[in-house]
Amino acid sequence: MPETLDVVFSPYGVDPESNQAYPPHPTQREILDWVHSVREGKLKTQGIPVLYLQHGVDAGGTRAILAPVVECLFEYPGIRILDGRKDFNDLRLSAMETFEEIVPRDLILSRDNQEHRYSILAKGGSSTIFFRELKDVRGLGSQEFAIIVVHEAHEIDIVAYRTLKQRCRQSGYPLMILMEGNPPSQGHWLEQILDPKSLEYDSDITRIILSSYENWNFMNPAYRASLESMPPAWRKRYLLGETAALPSGTPVYPAFVEAVHVRETRIIPDRPIIRSMDFGFRRAACLWSQLEDSGKLLIHKEWMALETPEDQFIDGVILRTNAWFGQRPCKDYGDPAARNRDPNGVATLDRLQKKGIQLFYQQTTYSQRIPLVNRKLSEMISGEPAILLDPSCRILIEGLSGGYHYEEMKEGQEFTVKRDLPFHDSWFSHTANAFEYLIVNLYGHSAPAVSKFISRKKNRMRMLANAKSPGVWF
Repeated sequence: MPETLDVVFSPYGVDPESNQAYPPHPTQREILDWVHSVREGKLKTQGIPVLYLQHGVDAGGTRAILAPVVECLFEYPGIRILDGRKDFNDLRLSAMETFEEIVPRDLILSRDNQEHRYSILAKGGSSTIFFRELKDVRGLGSQEFAIIVVHEAHEIDIVAYRTLKQRCRQSGYPLMILMEGNPPSQGHWLEQILDPKSLEYDSDITRIILSSYENWNFMNPAYRASLESMPPAWRKRYLLGETAALPSGTPVYPAFVEAVHVRETRIIPDRPIIRSMDFGFRRAACLWSQLEDSGKLLIHKEWMALETPEDQFIDGVILRTNAWFGQRPCKDYGDPAARNRDPNGVATLDRLQKKGIQLFYQQTTYSQRIPLVNRKLSEMISGEPAILLDPSCRILIEGLSGGYHYEEMKEGQEFTVKRDLPFHDSWFSHTANAFEYLIVNLYGHSAPAVSKFISRKKNRMRMLANAKSPGVWF
C-alpha cells in the first residue's frame, strides 16, 4: 500500500463533462453541518443526538446521509458504524449500491460478504462499517456502534428505534443516529416522537425536510413532469417531502383497516410466489404474495417503477423476485391490457413470454371487482383477516386507506358514470390495480386458482395423513 493515495471522493456525483465532483445542495450542506456540530461537541442533547431526514422521491436523501458517515470512516480509525434497513435485500439494492458508488475502491481494504462487513482505510488505521437487516434488532446482541444509519425509517417500528439508541454507545467516538426516508403516514410513530405533546416525544431528534426540487437538475425531464402532475396532496408528500393527509373523497375499499390488515408477513418456504402486475410507462407496479394452506393471502412486497421502459420493468421484477425470495416457481396475474400492441406491433404479453413469464388475466369491470375485493377484505380465517399486508407495502396500504378513492362530489355537480369510477391519480391507483388483478384471478367466479388451490390442499393433507413427504406445493 503506498504512503499516499490520490483518490476522488464524490458522494454527490460527478459532472460527466468536467469530471469534477458535484458540491452538496443546501440541505445536504445542512446535514454535513449538523454532523460536524456533533463531532465537535457543539450540539447538546440529553441523550444520543438523532437526525431524521424526511425527503421527497429522488431527492438525494441517501447520499445526503452517507456523505458525512463516509467522512467519519475516513477520519476515525477504529470507529464502528452500523448501516441498516428493515429488509436486507432492500438494503442491498439501495444503500449498499450507493455506498459502493461513492467510496473509492482503493480505500476499501477488505470486505466480508458473509457478514456484510467492510474495512475502510482511515487516517492512521482502519474503520469498519456493518450492513445489517433491522427486521429483528435483537440479533445485534450487545454490539456497540458510534454511528447508526437507518434507511427508510418508516419501515421499522418504535421498539426497534429505541433499541438502536441503546446500541449507539462506542466509547471514544462521537455518537449519533442518522435516519432517512419518505414521509410517513399521519399518526406514524415518527410523527409522534417529533410531537412535543405526544407521550412518545423524543427531544434528542432533529428533523430536516428535503424537497425533490433540490435534486431537480439531475432528474429526467419526463420524470420531473410526472412528479409535478400529481394531485396537490401527493406533491406535498412525495415532491416537497412533507407529511400530508390523504386526499378527500370516498375510499374505494372502506373494508380495509390498517390496524387490522397490516402486520409483518413471513415467507412460506414451500410455496410459489404469486406476482400481480399493472403495466404502464409512467408508472408500473408489482406485488409479491403467497397463499397459506388455510387460504389466507399474504402480500409480502411491492414495487412501483417510475418512468421505466417495459423491458426494464420486467427485468426489475425478475431481479427483485430472486433477491427477495430466491429461485422458486411463480404464478403471474395482470392487466388484460397486456394483450394490446404498442406502435411497434409488440404486446406486453410478447415481452413477458420472452422473459419466461406466462401472464394470466381476466377481463372484468370495476362493478365486478370492487364488491369482490371489499368482501374478501371483510372475511376472517381462524380469527384473522383473510388478507394480510406487510408494513413495507406502504403505497398499497395508503392506497387502500383512502389514497385510492372516488372523487369528492361538489354540491350541484352532475353525477356521471365516469364519476362512479375510482380516481386515477398516477400514484396509488397502480398498486391498487395490481391488487385488484390478484384478487380477481384468485377469487373471481371464473378464477381457476381457487379450485386448484383447494385440490392441492386436499392432496397435501392426504399425503401428510399417510406420513409421506409433503413435497413442494406449486
